[in-house]
Amino acid sequence: MEEKPKKNSRRQFLKTTTKVGAVAAIGGLAISACSNTEKEQIGVVSGKSNKEEILYQGNTKYWKEYYSVAK
Repeated sequence: MEEKPKKNSRRQFLKTTTKVGAVAAIGGLAISACSNTEKEQIGVVSGKSNKEEILYQGNTKYWKEYYSVAK
């Protein structure tokens, strides 16, 4: 007879922790949805590098074919 209260208390514990977790998750989503911070990233982020793009200038027929198709 002592096992029933233990099972019931475990079940109650799981129910309450599930409810608390769901409320916390919904609250967190509501707070994040109401915040005014927006990310300003619309497209591709351009870097600040001053380096120029250097293409490989190979004289093999495979590289010539690749560059002719890639252009």
